[in-house]
Amino acid sequence: MSFFFFLLLENSILRVGDLGLSKVKCQTLISGGVRGTLPWMAPELLNGSSSLVSEKVDVFSFGIVLWELLTGEEPYAELHYGAIIGGIVSNTLRPPVPESCDADWKSLMERCWSAEPAERPNFTEIANELRVMQPKIPPKGQNQQSPPSANTNQAKS
Repeated sequence: MSFFFFLLLENSILRVGDLGLSKVKCQTLISGGVRGTLPWMAPELLNGSSSLVSEKVDVFSFGIVLWELLTGEEPYAELHYGAIIGGIVSNTLRPPVPESCDADWKSLMERCWSAEPAERPNFTEIANELRVMQPKIPPKGQNQQSPPSANTNQAKS
């Protein structure tokens, strides 16, 4: 799951597209090698400790998407794939969080991309936290310098 697969509808409803590799929500074995988009892949898929796809794998990816929404940037754009794999697997590489990031947004992102799948929230918890944060995010076109980031490089609408 990466930012490129999200579709924003007129009513600010978000949909996930390109489900070519989608699986039933229960844990599913990946056969035929690792599949996914490297910067969004969970460490357990890259280091071989698990070949099961679970909700926690998607939560990791969603944490990276939250960072993309915050910064408007592509994760690890300046790194080659070997450095990305090595950094994610060794848990030394995560996207840099701008100092201006809202504390709640930062906490959610960092829990989503935790090295330990059991420490990642589930999507129900994520949705509940985002609902609580929603009032702090200004409507489109109003004060774009507010949470979740004061970064001037906002994602393009």
